[in-house]
Amino acid sequence: MAIEADQRKKFEQCIEACAGSLYRVAFRLTGNATLANELVQETYLNAWRSIDSLKDTNKLRSWLFAIMRNQYSKIVIKENKAISTTDQIEGIGTAETTRRQELQQELRRAVQEAVNELDEKHRLPVLLVSMEGMTVDQAAEILQIPRGTVLSRLSRGREKLKLILTSKKIQTFAE
Repeated sequence: MAIEADQRKKFEQCIEACAGSLYRVAFRLTGNATLANELVQETYLNAWRSIDSLKDTNKLRSWLFAIMRNQYSKIVIKENKAISTTDQIEGIGTAETTRRQELQQELRRAVQEAVNELDEKHRLPVLLVSMEGMTVDQAAEILQIPRGTVLSRLSRGREKLKLILTSKKIQTFAE
């Protein structure tokens, strides 16, 4: 089957526009760089297979995140358990020696662990809106739930994160 030029261009635009955000959300969902890479690759593969279903190129980002959400759900169901986090966040660097950098690393680790403690219905809205900067409407489209439900879950998720971080005596910058 010959790949049409416009399909290839659409697909490349998807990848270029969303690669960083997809990886960040995948990493926060899985807590593991290797699993995050695999999730993103599966997302790309499924996106390529269904590129013809993308009718509105203005919704590239939402379309890709919806595919990733579905792929993540399949992985969790297939393994019949949630993907756990590791104690270390890769990519932060081990040569950081200043106290400020150590505190930033500790905060990142604590936030990652706190995010992983949220149930999935609260985790995804928090990741998409609070950490990836999407609008509530974009998150609602990706999650295929009403806007009000996203707002409710986002509020509850943020409150749970605050409680988790407070219980670990981690001060957030918002306080």
